[in-house]
Amino acid sequence: MSYESTTMRLMGGVPGQQLFLYRSPDSAASVGGSGYFNNAIADYNLSSGDIILAVSGFGVLAVLAALVVTVNGGNATASPLA
Repeated sequence: MSYESTTMRLMGGVPGQQLFLYRSPDSAASVGGSGYFNNAIADYNLSSGDIILAVSGFGVLAVLAALVVTVNGGNATASPLA
């Protein structure tokens, strides 16, 4: 599967400090991959520094990850928050 704008919710903030909640049946590796959230740049004004709380994989394989976004040249990368 791929990014679905209908399962992403803006919880608050301003660009560069926004907090999102995202649910997907995709694996955590897919959701955290480079380019997965590219369409969210236009859909939600996603920008570097934004945080995504991602629940990926449903059922017994569900994983919650806090991801920090980096946008560079129209490509969004979501990396685990350290």
